[in-house]
Amino acid sequence: MTVRMISKFITVALTPFGRNKMVLYISIISFLRFLGLNNNWKEKLLKYPSTNSLYFIKTFIKPSSGGKYTYFTNSIDDLRYSCRMNFNDWEFVSRHFFVSIAADCGLILDVGAYTGVYSIETAIQNPHCIINSYEPNPEIFLNLQKNVETNALSSRIKLSQLALGHKNEISNLYIPDDRPGSSKATLNTKSLKYSRIHVSTLDELYFAKFINLIKIDIEGYETEVFEGGQNVLSQFKPIILAEANSQNELKRQQATLSKYGYREPSQIFPGSKGDRRNFVWFSAKDEARVKLFLNNSTAVFLKYQF
Repeated sequence: MTVRMISKFITVALTPFGRNKMVLYISIISFLRFLGLNNNWKEKLLKYPSTNSLYFIKTFIKPSSGGKYTYFTNSIDDLRYSCRMNFNDWEFVSRHFFVSIAADCGLILDVGAYTGVYSIETAIQNPHCIINSYEPNPEIFLNLQKNVETNALSSRIKLSQLALGHKNEISNLYIPDDRPGSSKATLNTKSLKYSRIHVSTLDELYFAKFINLIKIDIEGYETEVFEGGQNVLSQFKPIILAEANSQNELKRQQATLSKYGYREPSQIFPGSKGDRRNFVWFSAKDEARVKLFLNNSTAVFLKYQF
């Protein structure tokens, strides 16, 4: 800061208007520093360097389904902007459906839990349920762990840094090179950056354990999970909320799930773009229950618009 700038600063500060302005300025700076947002806060929020992955920013979420919770985001979190808007622009209808349908559920699986939004909102509104959450991306698993622990839900949300698939193996999780915490990390599409991870199956983990509800969002690998859960899905037929990004993906899922007694799925619509990629799969035993929710909700279930 030059002598001229210091002189101007003192001159402005001596006027009543200047004093008010300076108080406001100092208050804002103090508040930002209190949050840890110093002079390079924009870069820390907008860039994706892995060196900033532990630089957490605290937000408070009040979901429409009720309750409230603390959410920590950082520079590698794909949801770092949505959390500022209470996640109202991200899978709003899907989350409401999942939390509501979980009311009578005991054991729930969140496959591809990411930072834990589905798991946490479901646990808050359904205090009797147990949720097993799976997130294989080592970069984003830290976010998931921090969010669950901060909200004192570790006894009810069981975390595993593990992927599910069609067989037990050690595989590569491919992660976009410039986005270490991307929600688009996948076992399918190769990129320069990858992590070696353990892949298990539903049958290996849960055969003979009753599962009521599953959410699965793993970037095109959903069918492989269904193939690795033949015994679980055939025997218990849990309600499934699964992502499908194309007609081909949806057809692959249907070809597999129809073998286990699942009906034709319903697409969540209207909603955000993320909602329209989500489909509800159910068997005859849950058809009335699922349709009751649909009839009482603002969601309209249509035929597969992508």
